[in-house]
Amino acid sequence: VSPLLCHPQVSSSLDTGSLTGAAVADVAGGGLVGSSTTRWVFCGTVDSCGQYQTVPWATHPADLARSVDPGLGSLAGVSQSVADAIRAKWNKSPPMFRGSPVALADVAAFISEVLSSDPFGTGGDVPFLNLQGPGAKVIAISQRQLAYLAANALLGNSIPVGDGLSAALSRCTSQGHDTIVLSLLSFLAVLSRELQGGSHGSMLIAAMPDEGDNAWANKLSQATLKAPTVCKTIGVGSEPSCGKPDFMSGGAIGQAVVDIAGDVIGGGSQLCALANSQDESLVQFYSEVLAFAFFVSSGEPKMLPVPMVFLGARAYLKTLRGESANGQQCGRIEDTSWLNEDIQRGIARVELQGAAAEVAASAFVGVRSKSTAAFGKCDLGDLMNNNCDIQRRHLLDDVAFWYRAFEPGFYAPAIRPAIRGVIRSIGTGPWGAGVWFGDSQQYFLAVWLTTSLLSHGPQLDYYVYDHFCENPGNQCFVLGAQGCADCIRKSGVGDIHPDRCGGASIDDLIAEFAGRRALALFNALQSVGPPPEQVFDLLKAMAPKLDSLMRSPAMLSTTTTPW
Repeated sequence: VSPLLCHPQVSSSLDTGSLTGAAVADVAGGGLVGSSTTRWVFCGTVDSCGQYQTVPWATHPADLARSVDPGLGSLAGVSQSVADAIRAKWNKSPPMFRGSPVALADVAAFISEVLSSDPFGTGGDVPFLNLQGPGAKVIAISQRQLAYLAANALLGNSIPVGDGLSAALSRCTSQGHDTIVLSLLSFLAVLSRELQGGSHGSMLIAAMPDEGDNAWANKLSQATLKAPTVCKTIGVGSEPSCGKPDFMSGGAIGQAVVDIAGDVIGGGSQLCALANSQDESLVQFYSEVLAFAFFVSSGEPKMLPVPMVFLGARAYLKTLRGESANGQQCGRIEDTSWLNEDIQRGIARVELQGAAAEVAASAFVGVRSKSTAAFGKCDLGDLMNNNCDIQRRHLLDDVAFWYRAFEPGFYAPAIRPAIRGVIRSIGTGPWGAGVWFGDSQQYFLAVWLTTSLLSHGPQLDYYVYDHFCENPGNQCFVLGAQGCADCIRKSGVGDIHPDRCGGASIDDLIAEFAGRRALALFNALQSVGPPPEQVFDLLKAMAPKLDSLMRSPAMLSTTTTPW
């Protein structure tokens, strides 16, 4: 292991004339454009950036480059049976990207070129920072540099301390899972077309926030609740009513996709496969997030913790939507033409550690909620029907979790302008009300409340489904008398009961609270009564006395309960 070194600041070749810290523009032409200059930023703590450790590879990547099988018949980091299955699928119908097929020979050539290019400029060693453990850590690297890490892992090349990506490939493929391999090869396939002439492409920024506190409470009396955008997808084959792409597809410029996570990104499937839960599946489509598991050298299994933000992450595979059908997994990888030809092409020109940088105008944010089910106080049927009082009694924890994940002030100063510049809106489905079985009405209001407290003012894009791939049918309750019963009927979920629909809808609550101070909604939620009445109905009944709910909250605890 090399001693700690400070990488000299290298000026970027990007055009800084339009740098605003928040500018977002669509890039014309064949894909992302970027610098050919070697650059990266590592931060070990909130105030310690510009340092990194370099570690050697088991095999020098330049030597590895000369031994790449042109047909990728062998991948040393992958079981042979999985490598054979992937090769058969690919060769049977090479996927299309931007109008032409990408053969495995094209991917192999790109892998060889990347491995021989020394993209970090370190003579073949690699800078490393373990993303497990506390602190506001940052790893900002280029697309080419991340491709270099993925290529090494696929070919069985790791570092002395071990890395989480190599561990995942071994763990998953030894059990016969091939999705992780298809995801990484698809990432390399797309970049083989986008990164021409040695380009590094755009920057990718993985970051963890510092430890949280309850500073958000000081904003309640000043922040105003801005009406969210509500995107309804009700019925098989329907599209979001707001005119935006499904939030999980990553197609909206400037939108952060919310990973409804547990303690780690990828959850119980351990980065191996799709599942009937969003967190397990989402990471397989966002291949760059998957590849950042390289920077985990501790824990078992070695997986990325939450909360964590990934600026510039894109969906490389299709098809991914929140709406599912009975018996389906969350997301579906096509048998043919599985590359995402509608991949994000927008660019945010931002400031990164004082210099100009280009980042894809999209983000992936892993954030956990409180697990209502973990309390063990209600049966599953009551939880699915918003009929459990404990679902309404962990507001403080949920506000703290969401605020810590999205508030730029918790992150290292080097990347705060980038967070503000990339994340212009937050796209989420039933965060908190998936397989942890929170109350969908309560959680919508908690998310709206907390998003209104964020210093950079992102828009909340809230997506409602009749059959989300977690806890399907439960979100119908946010529609109230306007459409709840019809939504439940279309969902086909027999365990969701129309007699629990209530009267007030999400539109009613927005009309009542938009433009008011956040404190009114916070205090209303803190004092909301128990079931059987739904949360929306109870809050709507408070309308005549909202002015009396403007008292400042009592001193809040600075700790949250781990579940």
